[in-house]
Amino acid sequence: MAPTLARVVIAHTSDSTSDDLARLVPGPAAPAALYDPEAWRGAVRRQLLGATLSRGERLPVWIGSRRVYLDVVDTAPVAELPDGHADTPETGAVGAETRIEFSSRRAASGAPAVPVPAGYDAETLALAGEVQGYFDSRDLYQQLRVQAPQTVLVHGVSGVGKSTVIACGLERLACPVVRGDLAEIVASASGADIADEYVAMALADIAARAGAATPSVIVLDALDVLCDDEEQTDGIASLGRHFVEFTERLPPGVALVLESCTDGAGLPPSVRRCEALQHKLPVPVPRLTQREAIVRSTLRELLAGTPGAPAPDMDSSAAAELVARVANAAAGYVAREIAAVCRQALLRRLRAQADGDLAQQLQRLCLAEDAPALPEWPHFAAALQIVRPSQQLEFESPRPTLRWADIGGYVRIKQELQQFIRLATSETPSRLGIRPPSGILLHGPPGCGKTTLALAMIGESACNVISIRGSELFSKYLGESEARLRRLFQAARAAAPCIVFMDEVDSIAARREWSSVESGSPALRVLSTLLNEMDGVHESRGVVAVGCTNQLDKIDDAILRPGRFDRLVEVPLPSADDRAGILQVLAQRAPLADDVCVTTLAEMTDAFSGADVERLFREAGLAAMRADPAAAVLAKRDFVSGIAAMQDGRL
Repeated sequence: MAPTLARVVIAHTSDSTSDDLARLVPGPAAPAALYDPEAWRGAVRRQLLGATLSRGERLPVWIGSRRVYLDVVDTAPVAELPDGHADTPETGAVGAETRIEFSSRRAASGAPAVPVPAGYDAETLALAGEVQGYFDSRDLYQQLRVQAPQTVLVHGVSGVGKSTVIACGLERLACPVVRGDLAEIVASASGADIADEYVAMALADIAARAGAATPSVIVLDALDVLCDDEEQTDGIASLGRHFVEFTERLPPGVALVLESCTDGAGLPPSVRRCEALQHKLPVPVPRLTQREAIVRSTLRELLAGTPGAPAPDMDSSAAAELVARVANAAAGYVAREIAAVCRQALLRRLRAQADGDLAQQLQRLCLAEDAPALPEWPHFAAALQIVRPSQQLEFESPRPTLRWADIGGYVRIKQELQQFIRLATSETPSRLGIRPPSGILLHGPPGCGKTTLALAMIGESACNVISIRGSELFSKYLGESEARLRRLFQAARAAAPCIVFMDEVDSIAARREWSSVESGSPALRVLSTLLNEMDGVHESRGVVAVGCTNQLDKIDDAILRPGRFDRLVEVPLPSADDRAGILQVLAQRAPLADDVCVTTLAEMTDAFSGADVERLFREAGLAAMRADPAAAVLAKRDFVSGIAAMQDGRL
């Protein structure tokens, strides 16, 4: 039977907790302890009571919802041992009188802590700093009779990494964490005879558990349930009031971290006004540098392989170039979707390598000593087509496949559009303290290629795209058109950088007339909403508007001012050089006879638009088939017949 121990000396591991856990270790150089050391020793003793310990043993101990790993450094028995056992034993049992002491050193290594989320270091440190600031300064707030900032609302779109940021932020603090889920509480209470009383008791129980271990943190998830009226109809009449009372009656020394997918704009007014929602910490959709960090971290984790296998080389120039390309193409994707893209790319790489059964290939990969190879760009390109950014699912628009090489002529306009999209999606203007361009409007006669040029610019960019169609925007129901337009720009801001493409802008931004102002027509309300969303009370950073119209004089002047459509680009009828470029591109798709000269055709098609030039090839093909059903090439006479048919207006 193991002897009872009088003293157990323990050391916490360097990987299991942050440096802040050193506050629990008494010492002349240690800062003021965050916890009462005696209370913490008692908590450890209660968990180890009756356990048999050995020197060098590693122990998992729970502090709130966190597991801390401790190493047994030394032990001492209660009484002297019988003859023949003069040496101090290395094994003993923990009793009620066993004293727990902390070692001034730290153990070598333990279970890994929750990793800091790649790309969100600033948000993690901000959350830890806010909670720690409340613990350190709450006595000063009480002396000044000022309400201490006791709550933090962490909000962001679904999948952006809020839970990970909260877990990593609280990992830096040595404090118990009490977790609660408001959606689970509401679901359990719905339909019960005492639903309101159940919700109140559940919230009070969370507060009581946190108050018994102060200083502590409450993490309350699914705050969005307060916005859902359907969840509150089944017997719960005062969910908002219960939540407000819960936040107002938090015990001293308890910090509250709320997790929500919204910033509280859709909550009831009584909830929005409460003190708990005044301090907000947004977790934004990752920018380019953050996406690069997420891609690099995810690939390193996926390619880690079996234990003992060499780590993947993510610092090489090829890997860095691939990471930058994937991050650039994943604009608008949140962390969860970027991880899904990396997994899909790796699976496609494995399928391409598998000779037969994919399961056998995976088994061979698990037994391999070398790390798996990085997926290539085609694998990521296919994965990006499968995994789409969830923020624009309601307004999903197919990505244009046109490229600049598919459009002939218009060299000056192409250069201007390329320069615009680089400035609009670059961070350089912000670094210089200037506002990047927010919109471009292409105008000119019909058939000159305005829409084609805009689609090529969008296709060459790495931005997401959402299209506005007047036929889908307008609704017969009052207010529905404006609401849909607001949701569209909200989705564009969430998926930023994003291009909002508006073809035929004059259909949704027509010039205001006195008659329409007096009647309050739906078109006027849609125009007012569009003006506000493009540059009004809402911040539209990262959203670029691209429009096309052939009736510039029909568009309202307010939408043409700087801050909305910053740049107007006229697309005129193509010149002779432009027509030659268009013909050269079209000639790559159709076989031409030796007597066909592109320069001569460009001179013969004076005053033709780009659409007319494309139609000429169609008319020439029809003329060739009428002359010879087995024709394989287009001759000069076919183009002459096509020009004559177009001039005569014949089909």
